[in-house]
Amino acid sequence: MQVSPELDRLFENLLGSEKEKIYGQIGQQLAHAIRFNPLKGPVDAQAELLKEQGFGFEPLEGLPNIYRITHQPYPIGKSLSHFVGHIYVQDVASMIPPLVLDPQPGEWVLDMSAAPGSKTTQMAAMMANQGVILANDVVMKRIRALINNLQRMGVTNTVVFKWFGEQFGNQYFEQFDRVLLDPACSGLGTLHKNPEVLSWWTPNHCIRLASSQRNLIISAIKALKPGGILTYSTCTLTPEENEEVIDFALNHFPVALEPIHLPGLKTRPGLTQFEGRRYHPDLQKAVRLYSFENDTEGFFIARLRKLEGLEPPRLKKPRQALRMEFLTARTSPVKKYLDFLTRQFDFPRETFERFVYQYQRRIVALSRDVASFPFYGKPVQMGLVLAHIMSQGAKLTTEGAQLLGHQARKMVVDLPDLTMLQAFVNRQEVDLPVPGKGQVLVRYRGLVIGYGLADGGRLKSQFPKGEWPFHLVDDS
Repeated sequence: MQVSPELDRLFENLLGSEKEKIYGQIGQQLAHAIRFNPLKGPVDAQAELLKEQGFGFEPLEGLPNIYRITHQPYPIGKSLSHFVGHIYVQDVASMIPPLVLDPQPGEWVLDMSAAPGSKTTQMAAMMANQGVILANDVVMKRIRALINNLQRMGVTNTVVFKWFGEQFGNQYFEQFDRVLLDPACSGLGTLHKNPEVLSWWTPNHCIRLASSQRNLIISAIKALKPGGILTYSTCTLTPEENEEVIDFALNHFPVALEPIHLPGLKTRPGLTQFEGRRYHPDLQKAVRLYSFENDTEGFFIARLRKLEGLEPPRLKKPRQALRMEFLTARTSPVKKYLDFLTRQFDFPRETFERFVYQYQRRIVALSRDVASFPFYGKPVQMGLVLAHIMSQGAKLTTEGAQLLGHQARKMVVDLPDLTMLQAFVNRQEVDLPVPGKGQVLVRYRGLVIGYGLADGGRLKSQFPKGEWPFHLVDDS
């Protein structure tokens, strides 16, 4: 595809002769990267299982829990590790904004443009499933992908909304400890994998996006508590969508940029001037990542702190918080089903005490912090589907088994080798001494993979059906 004269001029003014390095990467596949999921068990064990499947990877120095894939026997998105939520596959650069935001357990965090969930699930892991993340998007198709990823990765502290991002500043005025704003952008940092951007990028389209981004950052700052942190990021390179948005925020609100340190990556400071336009001098504290320097997407990232409170909005009809019913482990009707699971697997009593629940012919587990969160709108989804109701008790979902299984003290079976694991995840019966009858949790190398049914010394797999068979051993 041809680079338009307007876009060529932009790259020329940004990079000079280095623009050719970006052009040389258009349509080229960059190295895949992953992070492991501490919500699903010991990361060391997850790494060993991935190695057993034939994948090679290496850590990025100075960036916690980020690894580059060095060898793929087949696409890593088709691996068992991906299917069970041990790993999330994404570009290195897109893992940086959550690290810069640095959310802490117990905090309230707004992810204003969350789908498909890469950053949301990363933050949930950083928060150890404690506190609350409000994950928002406006497109239902993208929200469905977000929900699927939240379930796959074992997230219990997240509620999903379908709002326009501009609504949060007034409706959730100064409620959040941290806000991540990664808005829709022109995507010039993704030309290596999305060369079609060249066919529709225009300066006018960029200007329209920048207008929306300014409205969103206004809302984000309003929704942020005094002293709170806002991270703004895009996967584009235009100053209009990056430095100019932050310059606007610095000039109109009591916020200040904070330095960003990313050891292990080559970064360039944010621009303080471009094509005759001057920006706030503190913009040098923001960072630019270029694909040709890091083998990543191109990204812009800024970290802002809100210095003081704002004048509350005057709303004609302020929303009242909805009354949401959350049940404890000792509340009917969930108590009898959780008691059933406790007896079946000999869970310690406190296993279920760390969650609150919703009950609608299935049991949804949520971080206890969600019960104190104000709901000014009805969420699309929240928490993790833990178990389904049966006539004779309850049946854990695979995600529920993976969430709780490490605490089980009976009805647990360990698969001895990769061959048996392959049979189990491909829904085949396994010849294995299994104690008792009924539901049994299935582990491999200490990781809970799912659950099966014990019947006469055989293990009947209840592993979810995938879109393709899992090949874990060389059958040739």
